[in-house]
Order: sequence, then C-alpha cells, then structure tokens
Amino acid sequence: MTQYFSNIEGPQADGLACVLCGADFVKRKITSVAVGRNPEDDSSVRACKAPCAAALAADAERMAREMWTAAGLDNPEGPDGDVFGVDGHFGSLLRDLKTLAGTEALLTTSHDMVTIRFLLSLTARHAESAMMRARLVLAQAKDVDGADGGD
Repeated sequence: MTQYFSNIEGPQADGLACVLCGADFVKRKITSVAVGRNPEDDSSVRACKAPCAAALAADAERMAREMWTAAGLDNPEGPDGDVFGVDGHFGSLLRDLKTLAGTEALLTTSHDMVTIRFLLSLTARHAESAMMRARLVLAQAKDVDGADGGD
C-alpha cells in the first residue's frame, strides 16, 4: 500500500527535499529514497536514506502491527514469521513483478500514446514498489537466518 503525504509543498512535494526533515537533496547531495506519493499529482516523494526513511519505515511497521492487533488478526507474515509468505511483502513483490511483466507485454503491442503514457506511469510506480519490497524481504530474510541480504 502506498503512503500518501499530504500537507507538503514546494521542494518536498516535488521530491527535491525530505518529507520528514526538509533537507534539500540538490544543495546538500544527500542520498534519498522514494517513500510515498504526493496526493495532488501522484508524484513520488522522498526522504533521506538515513535516518529519515528508516524512521518512516519503522513507524509504518509499528502502525501496521497495531492495526493487525486491533483487528484481532494474526501477523501478516504468517504465524511463524514466514518471510516468504504470499500475504506479506514477498507476495506483494510477486504481484508487482507480475504487473511489470504484463505492462511489458502491453507496451510491446500498444501504439496509442495515451495508453503508452499510462503504461509507463504504471511501470514506474510498480518498479519503485518492487524495489522497496525486495529490499524489505532481503532485510527480513537476513533477520531470520543471519545471512547477508546482498544489498
């Protein structure tokens, strides 16, 4: 699920500044990562790779656990913490990859510019999502078996 950041403007809304601390990525040459979207134009918004993105991820994880607990449901990763379960990040990663494969097939046959632009925006959105989910699964796999995630 994509997180939308409202009440942002200027460089933060354009993805040129951190949505958490406001650091200017252009002037300070800080490494940034996409962390969500601006609801006004659905553009990507970014945060400092460290420590802001980690803080946002930890906060999102905490809120997700609280919602699962409040709903009286089991852990979304499975009762035994299965990192590769289809209901968690791994399953979402697989769905993103299927969407990317489908958009590739449609892009090779489409000639209508409106359709091509739509498919390209869909590709960009799911590629970012797949990248972030793959990193989450790698980090979770590393936590489970202690092996290096290869990142």
